[in-house]
Amino acid sequence: MKCDDLARRLTDLRDGALAESDCAAIEKHLAECADCGDLHRDFEDLARLCRESPRPRMPLAVRRRIEQALAD
Repeated sequence: MKCDDLARRLTDLRDGALAESDCAAIEKHLAECADCGDLHRDFEDLARLCRESPRPRMPLAVRRRIEQALAD
């Protein structure tokens, strides 16, 4: 597996959308390639930060304007 191929498939790996043979090839590459290992850790860190971040809330004034527009 080449680095470009791996980079395109990391989200599929994370989502569990790959066959076992593809996962094994990716895991092997990650173990052997420091740059791709770093990229994988960065993606994992980003996913964790997204899960841990509070969900944005719509300002009340905007919500009221939308509700008013829908009611009209």
